[in-house]
Amino acid sequence: MGLVEISLLLFGMMLGPFINFAIYSFAYFPRPISPWQTRPAEISVRSGAASFPIVGWLFRLEESVHFGRLFWLRPMLIECVTPLLLLFLYRYCMAGAFIPGGGLLPIGPGTFQHQFIAFALLFSLMAVATFIDFDERTIPDFVTIPGTLLGLVGAVVFPDWRLHELTIPVFPAVAGLAVPMQANSPEPWNANWNGNTGLLLALFFWSGWCFGMADRRWIRRRGMTKAVVYFFEVLKRNPSTKLIVAMWIVGLICLSVAYWRVLPAQWEALLSALFGIGLGGALVWGFRIAAAVAMRQEALGFGDVTLMAMIGSFFGWQVVWVAFFLAPFFGMLFVLIVWAITRDNSLPFGPYLCAATVYCMLDWNGLWETFSIFFFPPEFILILLPALLLLMGALLWMIQRLKQIVAKPHAK
Repeated sequence: MGLVEISLLLFGMMLGPFINFAIYSFAYFPRPISPWQTRPAEISVRSGAASFPIVGWLFRLEESVHFGRLFWLRPMLIECVTPLLLLFLYRYCMAGAFIPGGGLLPIGPGTFQHQFIAFALLFSLMAVATFIDFDERTIPDFVTIPGTLLGLVGAVVFPDWRLHELTIPVFPAVAGLAVPMQANSPEPWNANWNGNTGLLLALFFWSGWCFGMADRRWIRRRGMTKAVVYFFEVLKRNPSTKLIVAMWIVGLICLSVAYWRVLPAQWEALLSALFGIGLGGALVWGFRIAAAVAMRQEALGFGDVTLMAMIGSFFGWQVVWVAFFLAPFFGMLFVLIVWAITRDNSLPFGPYLCAATVYCMLDWNGLWETFSIFFFPPEFILILLPALLLLMGALLWMIQRLKQIVAKPHAK
């Protein structure tokens, strides 16, 4: 084991406690469980050893009376796994495992390290989102908004940190090139997006994401006119609106400057990240609306929308779409087991979205080889998306009706 790997293990031992701190601090209902938080008043004394990574939790067993039995087990396991996970990711990336095989590798200096940074950042953010969702059935914006901004900044700083694909060779005897995924994959990059069209798309996706972050209330009980009045009045009164508007304006300026100043590869990566936010978020947001109409109940929280938009900012909309349709398979077994024991079917969907994303990241080469034939350029996807959502909504409605028909004899 070299110096770099030892350093990563040590860094991971510090990252684990920070993940625990974020889980208990960034939740909508914070709990002072992490030793890095302010000690609650009912705990008068706490050993200094309690702040040590991993073993520190063993010095706090008596606090179970305040936080619940075995409260220390999960955070201790997180701190045990984090260094090992970082080491695995580093070795995985440095071995070039994310690069599709059978092609030429025009890899620039630092590409493997940049890929590791992307993996480590997204894994950490998804870990925080996953455990908050397990605890509260929600994913706070305080996790996904900074994560999305990190994805956009990373796209400019490290445009090669994205997942890769093989280009179609010009001559059959020549191997394809391994190049970063982009918004038009599996088709070649759309040259029109290097011009004003690309800038307009970037500003459109950024504006849509900022609008999604706002506190939107659509109340139609007193007619459409009042609904519009209430909509803008809620936005006006919410303290977060000014912050979102300021972020939107700064983003418009930064994107305009980037359009004129950054290199072509950086612009391609940035616009692809914005496509990831837009098309990734649109799929989940659209499914959320379709499911609510068909089932007359909320099937997904808006935190799932912002979560997948964040993932899209790192690795593009194609990864989000594949992960979204694979997520039910990851959650199915666990949901059935928990429902059989507790009869609780209100389990969060965010953790399974994260699990499917992890699988997509680690096995993207094989998945993309299978699923790439189902992907079309984004302009066609925007046309197909309403039809796809309508089909999913109709399927959910039929499932809901069948459940009602089956339940009627038992109700008697």
